[in-house]
Amino acid sequence: MSLEEFTPSESPESWSNSAEVSEKLKEAIKRWTAGMKRTQKDEKKAKKYDMLLAGFLVKIIIDKQYDFILSPLFSCLDKWFSSNLVLWILSLVHEEISEKIKSLTGKQYSPYTFKYNESQEFNDATVDTQVKQRINSWVEDISDIITLEYSSIQVTELRKNFITNKDTLLTFTAQIFKFFLHNSNLTISDTALFSISEFILWEVENGIKNLEVEEI
Repeated sequence: MSLEEFTPSESPESWSNSAEVSEKLKEAIKRWTAGMKRTQKDEKKAKKYDMLLAGFLVKIIIDKQYDFILSPLFSCLDKWFSSNLVLWILSLVHEEISEKIKSLTGKQYSPYTFKYNESQEFNDATVDTQVKQRINSWVEDISDIITLEYSSIQVTELRKNFITNKDTLLTFTAQIFKFFLHNSNLTISDTALFSISEFILWEVENGIKNLEVEEI
C-alpha cells in the first residue's frame, strides 16, 4: 500500500491487529525499554523524554491514522534511537507532541491545519507560506530538543547510531515527511523526498557532533 492510497478514513489491515507486527512491537518495546532503563540509571535527564515518548507511543499505536508509520517507528525504537529525537520526528505529524516540545522550549505553539483544496506537487519555491513555516518550525525544534537539558549518554548513543543505523532513521524521517505532505494534499517524488530528509538529518547530525558531553 502506498501513501497516496492511504486516507485516515480508510481501514487497511491494521498493524496492531497483525500477529506478526504485534510480535515485532513487543520485541521493539522490550529492547527499547532495556535501553530506557539503562539511560535512566546513568542520567535523570533522559528520563523526561523516555516517559514522554512512552505516553505518546500508546496514543499513536491505538490511533489508526498512524498505522502507516508504525513499521519505521518500531525500527527506530528497536535501534535505540533516543527518545527526544524520535519525539521530534513524530512532532511534524502529531500536534500534541509539537505543542509539548514548544512548551518545553518556551516557544509559542501554533496549530497547523492548512490543506490544499486540490492535490499538487510539492515545490519548495512555490509552496504556501503556511507549509514553509510549519516545516521551518519543525526543523528549529530539533535544535531545541536535542540541546535542552541533553543527556550525555543519549548524545553518545546518537553519534554511534548515525554511523551504524542512519538508514533506519532516514526511512522513518522520510515517511513522516511524506505523511505530513500527504495530509496537506501535497505529493513528492521519492528522489526529492529522500534528498530533503537526508539534508535535514545531516543538519541534525552536525548539531549533535558539536555538543559537549561528559565522559561516560
